[in-house]
Amino acid sequence: MCIDVEPKERAIDSDAAKDWVGFEETVHFFSELRVRVEQVTGSSARFSWFFRMDPQVRHTYGVPWWVAIRYPETIKRLETAGDELGLHTHAWRWDRGGSKWVIDHGDQNWVEQCVRTSFAAYRSAFSRDCHSFRFGDRWMNNETVDLLESLGVKFDLTLEPGRYLSPVLEESHTGSLPDYRAVPTWPYRPARDDFRRRGGNAARELWVIPLSTGRFWIGRFVAMKRVAQAVGINLQPRHETTPLFFNLPTPLFQLMTNELLSAWRNVVLVPVLRSDAGASSACIANMQRNAEFLLSHPLINRLRFVTPHDAIELLT
Repeated sequence: MCIDVEPKERAIDSDAAKDWVGFEETVHFFSELRVRVEQVTGSSARFSWFFRMDPQVRHTYGVPWWVAIRYPETIKRLETAGDELGLHTHAWRWDRGGSKWVIDHGDQNWVEQCVRTSFAAYRSAFSRDCHSFRFGDRWMNNETVDLLESLGVKFDLTLEPGRYLSPVLEESHTGSLPDYRAVPTWPYRPARDDFRRRGGNAARELWVIPLSTGRFWIGRFVAMKRVAQAVGINLQPRHETTPLFFNLPTPLFQLMTNELLSAWRNVVLVPVLRSDAGASSACIANMQRNAEFLLSHPLINRLRFVTPHDAIELLT
């Protein structure tokens, strides 16, 4: 379960350090879910939290590890419960001339500065290295994977199989998003010359754990697509896949989950959620219904909520 801990707005107010609405409510939701999962499955439940600690956060909040300063007790509870604490980095750059935020994927030096800032902030906050990572906006390239591996990352959970090469960004941006149509849906150690394919004997040490994705054909579930958009989820057109958002309207979440579970005998489900979902009554209601669906699923006895490390241990 990937939970991105970040501000509510994407292009945040550069002068106003607002609390990250929804984070504490999201923690409360998953704390209650943890108890229920452990009761039903008889196994411990672990979730993965990916914190924003990049230059955009530093610009507005003064220090990139602000979330650890603002919510120390909350984060300590997650750590005590055995959850994974990772990083979620975006490449937002403040354009002083235009007085606006720009998503700067086209400048590799800036991308690497964002990553290095995040890792230094993580060490300042937690006094250890970060091993699990998610880049924002599903963006990645080989140079960044090189850097992540050199920084000690063991698990990357950025990739969304089936997504097209496209800008797909409404905000000002440079560069484009990668073509993920050929990305494996199963965890793999990537090739050194192309992070989107398996590496075989010459693979990297780092593991790629792709998000779970599904496809909604144009013309199907039109009403539910509108509901999804109302809670901030864009179900992509052009037969493109969409991630398994944990706050999807329940019929869509059920459809995607059942299709994923029927595809393989052994399945890795990797849902994703933004922490601001906790501030939306509609999102919370969807999350509650989706949790009930999982807890009452015929395969519940085979479901385990685990960290990236434990997922790879189970698979290998």
